[in-house]
Amino acid sequence: MLGKTHMAVGVAAGLVVMHPQNIQELIVGTGTLAVGSVISDIDIGTSDSHKEADKIIALAGLACFAVAAAEATMHLGIYDRLMRNSSLMRILAGVAAFLLLCAFGKEQPHRSFMHSIPALVLLTGCVEIIFPLAAPYFAVGFVSHLALDLCNRRDERLLYPLKWGLSFGVCSSKGLVNRILFSVGFAVSAITFAVLVLQIYDIRQLLHLL
Repeated sequence: MLGKTHMAVGVAAGLVVMHPQNIQELIVGTGTLAVGSVISDIDIGTSDSHKEADKIIALAGLACFAVAAAEATMHLGIYDRLMRNSSLMRILAGVAAFLLLCAFGKEQPHRSFMHSIPALVLLTGCVEIIFPLAAPYFAVGFVSHLALDLCNRRDERLLYPLKWGLSFGVCSSKGLVNRILFSVGFAVSAITFAVLVLQIYDIRQLLHLL
């Protein structure tokens, strides 16, 4: 599946499953779902196209920037909660470990390490070190990516480093199914996000926040 499809479906699935209860969790969760749902495909640079890997990195960076921008403009308390749950050294250690794992994964064949259960566990552990609130959202986004790619014709090495792989071969990554999944995922993401915002705020609070 394409990156935008993974992101749309991952965010939709995560918001429905996790159902964040406050605005901090909603913003952090949405951004983390976006990152978790696309990060696996940084390994595409070792197969077909470095440009596609760059797009994935850009999407992940944009999601992080959007969370930071929301915190800076609306003062949601995300930074304060981050520092209460962690420390600068812990954050730096988690980020360093996350980047090292991604650097390793980027150099592996497509749908190998970055599309595996070990990568899910290790990367989610890094996110847990950085910001515990974000970890389950990252895991859901990552799992949604693995689940979607199982539908393609190329095997995923879920038990990396074992050579065994699995795929169901029911669709291609750029066909009709991909377009349908993107449209449905985007619609569900937008509607669910709006409903959650309205559940968290009444109209007067929302207008004051904006």
